[in-house]
Amino acid sequence: MNLSYRPDIDGLRALAVLSVILYHAQIVIFGHDFFSGGFVGVDIFFVISGYLISRILGSELFKQGRIDFFGFYERRARRILPVLFIVFLFSFPFAYKLLLPGQFIEYSQSILSAIFFGSNIFFYLTNTQYGAEDSLLQPFLHTWSLGVEEQFYILFPILLLLIYKFAQRYLIFIILILILISLQYANWQSSKSIQFNFYMLASRFWELGFGSLLAFYELKYGKVKHEFLNSIMPLLGFLLIIYSIVFFNSQIPHPSFITLIPTLGTALIIIFSVNQSDLISKLLNLKPVVGIGLISYSMYLWHYPVFAFARSASINALDSIEKALLITLTIILSIISYKFIEKPFRNRQFLSLKKFILIILGMVFSIFILNIFAINQNIFNSNYKLSENYNFDKKDLIAKVTSNLGDSESNFIDGKKRVLILGNSHSQDFYLAMHLNKNIVSNYSFRIVGFKKGIENNLGGRLFLKNKLNKKNQFEINEDFFGSANYLNSELIILSAVIDSQKINLLGNLLKKITDDQKKIILLSNKQMFNFKTGKGDVVDKLIKNNPDLSSDKINYLSFKYRTNFDNINDDLKFLADKFNLQYFDTQKSVCNEEKEYCDVVQDNFVPLYRDNGHWTVEGAKLFGKRILEDGFLEVLDGMFISN
Repeated sequence: MNLSYRPDIDGLRALAVLSVILYHAQIVIFGHDFFSGGFVGVDIFFVISGYLISRILGSELFKQGRIDFFGFYERRARRILPVLFIVFLFSFPFAYKLLLPGQFIEYSQSILSAIFFGSNIFFYLTNTQYGAEDSLLQPFLHTWSLGVEEQFYILFPILLLLIYKFAQRYLIFIILILILISLQYANWQSSKSIQFNFYMLASRFWELGFGSLLAFYELKYGKVKHEFLNSIMPLLGFLLIIYSIVFFNSQIPHPSFITLIPTLGTALIIIFSVNQSDLISKLLNLKPVVGIGLISYSMYLWHYPVFAFARSASINALDSIEKALLITLTIILSIISYKFIEKPFRNRQFLSLKKFILIILGMVFSIFILNIFAINQNIFNSNYKLSENYNFDKKDLIAKVTSNLGDSESNFIDGKKRVLILGNSHSQDFYLAMHLNKNIVSNYSFRIVGFKKGIENNLGGRLFLKNKLNKKNQFEINEDFFGSANYLNSELIILSAVIDSQKINLLGNLLKKITDDQKKIILLSNKQMFNFKTGKGDVVDKLIKNNPDLSSDKINYLSFKYRTNFDNINDDLKFLADKFNLQYFDTQKSVCNEEKEYCDVVQDNFVPLYRDNGHWTVEGAKLFGKRILEDGFLEVLDGMFISN
């Protein structure tokens, strides 16, 4: 087979990279996202890569009976590494300037994993959800696909040589069987382990193998030449790809059987587009389209950090003009890197192997040392601009405030209105908020349900018997609680907790029991929390660093990007309140502004209001408690004690 250059393949690359960029840019036209399935551009790249490297490897193998491994890996290194490493190095000052401390550490870790061909494994292990809002702020999340390809490049030539040596007659058949196994595995994993399925080679082998199968078919039988098929099949393939880009979305299982649509579409174009007479071949061979294809690798590498840094620098969401400018910047950077990095490094006459190796080793060493230093020295530790008198560990005060709150006897203050706070660990925050604003609620005596060891009561634990289901497959209520003095002597119950979808049913059972006892109830909304992937760590560690442009106001605006969206759960809580004729109060409006532009996480002088991703500091409890009372909760509280 003649391994001549095929400009239509670069045309396919252009289609792939543009779909990915428009997907990541979240381009909306006339109120509709026409690129919701743009992520399939990566699947197109996989098929193309499998095809191109397999026709090179297969040609060597079938003609010479061997594979020039050194030559193959040299070509791959010249193609992939130089511009990748340049982008890494170029990004570092922007990352230092714009990323939050937690993001910066993860940024460095992702780069280290990428230079060792394992970024897909890294992002799986860090539980990074591709396409999620916070993933758009990770500059090198897109290198996961390079990890998959690089692992394929390492393993596949060895596998191919072994098959050729010991089962040459069955090479295509064996490759086909491996493809079917991988496809079946991907479809099975798409509902079992979504993240593992998305990132790992085992679930992606079939896409790269699909391209390999096309190459081996051509090597053995030649190109498909049939006038009707050559004119119709590329058009059908193109329509399958466009359908995937427009109608796929993040909810579809991917990769799975449904991913056959874009991969099959790509295969039809590759195998049947043998001339430039059909419409799709003419389109893919247009000079501007081929030009984009030639710089597609650089475009793919540049676009994600460009958009990630822009989003980190911006308080508000990027508008259409800003997105267009960023895409233009991506193209400019890509043209420059293609002309001055990609082409020279791939030219053996311009750059000898010895010089190439020395330059690459120098880049690897620089990147490695730079990022290891950033991680180990934790370069932001000395840069926090916290209030000098602030101490994160306020456990002594919390313990003092919440001590002696047992269930066995009533601790309500005589002569005051008796209010019992129920919930989980977040009820402690609300109790503390009321205690620190006792001058406003001086007529009330607040108590919370607590253990001897603290306040860690839980709707799935203390109020319900843990892991004990009744015949209706529901958790049974712990009846001992309803015999406690605090419960019996209370006049009002405030339920303050963070409720997930699983606990909604448990909550319904609890509310029914309390209302049956003729107790008045105020049901609070879920608190504001922040959706950090670890679920741990101080908000300060995530949102504050020494930056002249990072004021406390800007930190509060940035925080909104990380808020957990409890809107649906809070709607369910409102529904329960209406169902049981209870009073419902939204506490989030006292933390985040009504326009949903920001949430307060620090006060002036950078005093943190949160001690982790959801619990308040003492300062936070005092401030938010005051706001909640002033925003209408005091009136609600007073109204509950007005006789009907």
